[in-house]
Amino acid sequence: MLRPSLKANDFLVAESAAMRAVVLQVEAFADGEAPVLICGEHGTGRELVARVLHQRGPRTTGRFVAVRPSFEDVPGRAATDDACERARRALRSAAGGTLLVKDLSDLSRPSQRTLKRAIRDRRSETAESFDVHVVATGDLDVDRAVEAQIVSREFYDLFKQRRIEVPPLRDRLDDLPALFERWIKHYALEIGRVKPSVSTRALLRLAAYPWPGNVAELKSIARRLVVRVTRQKIEAGDVDEVLPTVASRVPLEDLAFEEMVKSKLAGLLARIDGYPVHDLYEKVVARVERPLFDLVLAHTGGNQLKAAELLGLNRNTLRKKLADLGMKKKRVGREDRALDGD
Repeated sequence: MLRPSLKANDFLVAESAAMRAVVLQVEAFADGEAPVLICGEHGTGRELVARVLHQRGPRTTGRFVAVRPSFEDVPGRAATDDACERARRALRSAAGGTLLVKDLSDLSRPSQRTLKRAIRDRRSETAESFDVHVVATGDLDVDRAVEAQIVSREFYDLFKQRRIEVPPLRDRLDDLPALFERWIKHYALEIGRVKPSVSTRALLRLAAYPWPGNVAELKSIARRLVVRVTRQKIEAGDVDEVLPTVASRVPLEDLAFEEMVKSKLAGLLARIDGYPVHDLYEKVVARVERPLFDLVLAHTGGNQLKAAELLGLNRNTLRKKLADLGMKKKRVGREDRALDGD
């Protein structure tokens, strides 16, 4: 959570085309009237976008209240309150401002009905009305939740015309340097040190990472680096020490043979972790020999003499290896399944 003196606008970076499109939608939907749905992967900054939406609209002097679908974090809630009453408490708490409901798909049916009535009756003079701008977040599968009747279609229809898609960090890498710099500055101020600079190579390391945790993960990495690095510049090696190791997504045909083998073996070692394997060398060699012998024998039309000559082996040695390998179906043990688990 940001300090009260900080504003969400301070952390909304839109140097990429994808985020500039988000900003345009925020400006269009910041009138404080019709409901807004902010969708995206977890960690993309959906609540940040909601806060900016609130700050840039006419309700900026009102409260911004963010609640979970259960509404259990609303001040003044009694333990015996049902979901409908908790939802009404949340609406009252956000009167004149913005109510952000996190994770639309997790709202109970009673809560959906309560919010639907509140949105439709907000100008009513007869029913209980709530002068609140309702904003919700959702994941990218919210449409499927509607199809599965987890989310009421009538309820979803109130939001769908004002839907903002927040892109994942991997699709807005032009924003990464500025985002990283802002979080580095923020955490340096938090612990009372001069903000360290960031080398170009360190930024390249960050840009090469796939960021499955999105901006939330970048924020965590920035905090760890500010705490760990006492020098005045964050270098590529510092980034390497804190970033998780991930497999490179390089097409096998683009790899050198040795690199291709290393890539496969890395996955193999991960899969056999925990299995009682004590003859890895033999198993790996056997799995290289089998396809090699298959291909060479196919190339020579099954002629073992020619195959042995091509392989540089004695014919008897080749015959023994073929016999040892079986070249027929053999029992597959538990550790073999790990070896074959592609």
